[in-house]
Amino acid sequence: MNNLILIREKIKRAERLNKAQLLATKNGEITPYNPSVFELRQKQARKDMEVINS
Repeated sequence: MNNLILIREKIKRAERLNKAQLLATKNGEITPYNPSVFELRQKQARKDMEVINS
């Protein structure tokens, strides 16, 4: 491949990483992870199944 194309791809990759890092932070602090409703329902279903099986 052409070296210029590889350099452009590396620059684009670095820009995407930088944007992702900026989105992950809020006022310089990492935003806390908020579990989705689906994950909460999965956990609740597992707990319910454990209660039923025990």
